[in-house]
Amino acid sequence: MAVITDWLGSPRRTAAVSAFRVSANSKKPGRVVERISKHLRPAFGRVHLAQWDKEMKAVFAVRLASASETDVFAMTIGEQKAFTERSIILSDLMFFARGQECSTNINIAANISHHTVSRLLERGVSTPETIKADVLKILQEARALRNFMSWGIEHSLSKLQGDITYDFIVPYGHGGLIVRTFRTNTSVKSFFSDPMPVFSVRTYLDGSMLSPRDRERMAGFRLSRDPIVSTEDSRHILAWIQGNAEETDPRRRLLVSQDLD
Repeated sequence: MAVITDWLGSPRRTAAVSAFRVSANSKKPGRVVERISKHLRPAFGRVHLAQWDKEMKAVFAVRLASASETDVFAMTIGEQKAFTERSIILSDLMFFARGQECSTNINIAANISHHTVSRLLERGVSTPETIKADVLKILQEARALRNFMSWGIEHSLSKLQGDITYDFIVPYGHGGLIVRTFRTNTSVKSFFSDPMPVFSVRTYLDGSMLSPRDRERMAGFRLSRDPIVSTEDSRHILAWIQGNAEETDPRRRLLVSQDLD
């Protein structure tokens, strides 16, 4: 996170925002990618076009970063730190423009603990050669689930609440990933979306460790990879998220059969 925090306080961030504001006046994206990307390093790589039409202009950049110390907090109003750990964090930098209004924020949607990475290797679902790709795939999936959950809460499509910590179990390989909702903390509040729920991947359980209840919760999982998700798919995944979620204490250690975790 230090490289992102340093970038936020640098002239490069100001230049990137200014470059986007200038670009947003253009009807066509043209050189917008090069114009903004050159100001993002070393915090982020190139930006990608998300949308560029009369309704909205939007670009984004992604960073996968390893952090030796990550503070994770409960999904409550207070500053209740659950713990500090080593983890890999997926961060999205987004620029939006609607009409004459521009906004920029960093969305930390998902992270995966060092403990989980170790379990993926120990339990044979990943290898040293595939672990980087596997971690990115897991984080992208966790980000998608988090976005669906946040959207459901925002539009009152779910009985879940944004200020409560939940556990989920998500199918992966021949087992399941335990995912818990947390939030991050930063001194640069205005640049980060708020509230900031993070889907934090806590551990991997192989098939022999799953209980009948675990399998029941995972049943019916289907996550669309289409850029535009159909109404039917949206309703399906929102229903799955709501049925899967279990409220929990963020400080509670994971409880699995025979303490196998």
